[in-house]
Amino acid sequence: MDFRFHEQVVEQLKLRGIKTFDLKADAGAVKYLISSEKPAVRDWILENIEIARRLHHINAVILINHLDCGAYGGSASFQSKSEELKFHTEQLKQAKMIVGASFPDLKVGIMFAWLEDGQVTLKEL
Repeated sequence: MDFRFHEQVVEQLKLRGIKTFDLKADAGAVKYLISSEKPAVRDWILENIEIARRLHHINAVILINHLDCGAYGGSASFQSKSEELKFHTEQLKQAKMIVGASFPDLKVGIMFAWLEDGQVTLKEL
């Protein structure tokens, strides 16, 4: 959802050979996929994946979290960047399992993005 990432993430995905895709961004999407805190949000996200699968015949989903995400309290909630990356990696792995179980016909990838000096880095996990 964070506007700081959109353009550069799209560019980096295209450089990785992912040329056509539906871009879906929801605040705290991974957080709410794996928790029971907001089941309506979880259902909304899964419903959107189903719609994309059915109407656009997608064959993959890529889940991306980013550094300093407000849904998790931002970077201030972590003692270090490495702790934050480790936390998000675990969150993304759990979300990958949920999406994979819901859509066994889709490949599910996970990535982490961070912004430094105006440049976005996108790491495949």
